[in-house]
Amino acid sequence: MKTLSPETHSAVQDKFMTARRELSEALIERDDEIDLALTALIAQEHLLLVGPPGCAKSLLLDSLMNWMHGRRFAILLTKFSTPEEVVGPVSITALKEDRYRRVTTSKLPEAELAFIDEVWKASSAILNTLLKILNERVFENDGETLRVPLRLCVAASNEWPSPETGKELTALLDRFLFRRTVRPIATLAGRRRLLWTRDHGPKLSTSITADEVDAAHKAAGALPWSDDAVEALETILRTLTKEGIQPGDRRQYKAVGATQAYAYLAGAERVSPEHLEVLASVLWDDPVEQPEKSAQVIARIANPTGMRVNQLLMEAEQILSATDVKNLGQATTATAKLGEIEKQLSAIERDPRASKARAYVRDQMRRIRLACIHEV
Repeated sequence: MKTLSPETHSAVQDKFMTARRELSEALIERDDEIDLALTALIAQEHLLLVGPPGCAKSLLLDSLMNWMHGRRFAILLTKFSTPEEVVGPVSITALKEDRYRRVTTSKLPEAELAFIDEVWKASSAILNTLLKILNERVFENDGETLRVPLRLCVAASNEWPSPETGKELTALLDRFLFRRTVRPIATLAGRRRLLWTRDHGPKLSTSITADEVDAAHKAAGALPWSDDAVEALETILRTLTKEGIQPGDRRQYKAVGATQAYAYLAGAERVSPEHLEVLASVLWDDPVEQPEKSAQVIARIANPTGMRVNQLLMEAEQILSATDVKNLGQATTATAKLGEIEKQLSAIERDPRASKARAYVRDQMRRIRLACIHEV
C-alpha cells in the first residue's frame, strides 16, 4: 500500500463523508444501509442486504461500485449458475499440459469490489469457493494459493436462509460481518419523495481508489477508544449473553474494527459509545429473532438519546398515518400531539439527530395546518 501524507489522509476521509452525504440526499430512507456499505468498505469486511425487490438495494450498490475505481465483479446467481461464471473457465492450454488451471480474468478472484445478487442460490461448488475467498482472501488455482485483492463484497437476497438450508449457507451467512434487513419506505415524507421526485440516482462528486480505501482502513484501525466506549462494548457483550445472544469469538473480535471504521466515517478522532450503534448489524447469529433484540440492547447502552429520538419519530409517524387532514377534528388533535413530540425533541440538546427529527415534525405540523386552511 502506498504511504499517504496526513493531508491526503484527511482528503480521503472527506471523500467518504461526502459520498455518505450525497448518497443520503438521493436515496430515500437508506441512511443506515449507506452507513453500513461505507463502513464495510473502510473495515474491508463484507455486507449482506436482505429485503424485497424494489428497495433500492441494487441502486445503492451500483452507486458504490461506480464510486470506487478498480476492478469490479457483479453476478446474479441462479440455481443453474456454474463456478466458471464466478471464478473463470478452465484454461484449454493448461489442460493440454495436464493442468487444471482457471482463467480468472474479470472474475471474482481478481476483483477489488464485488456484488453478488441472490447469493443463497449458489451451488455447493460455488459456495465452497466463496467461503475461502470471502474469509481468507485467497483462491486455490491449480495448486497455487493466490491472494485475492477483494476489499468489499456486497451480497443481496430477497430472504434470509432458513434453518433447514444446511451448514454451507450458515457458514456463508457468517462470512458477512455486516447484515441488515432492508425495508420499504415507511414515512409519509419518504413516500412523497418517491412518487414526485423522478430521478433518484445519486450524483457523486468524488471517486476513490483501492489505495485510498487501504489508507482509510489503516487510519480507522489506528483510532483510539475512549474509556466509556470500552466499557460500553463490554457491557453490551455481557448483556447480550444474558439475553441468549452470544456471537462467536471471531465476530466479537471483528466488532472492534467495525466500530473504528464507523467512527472514521463519522469524522471522529476517537471511538465513543454512540459509534457502537453500528454493531446492531454485527452482534447476532440467528436472523429471525436476534437482530431486533440486539439492536435494542445496543441502543440502550451505547446511545440512549438516539433511541429516544427514534421512539419519538415512530410516534410521530403513527400519528401521521392515522390522521385524515380533511377532518378538522383529527387534524387539530394530530397537531397538538405532534407539538408535544416537537417539544420533547427540543429538550434534547446538542444532538444533530434530534434537531433533524424536530425539523421534520415541525414540517409535518405546518403541512397539516395548510391542509386545514385549504379545507376551510
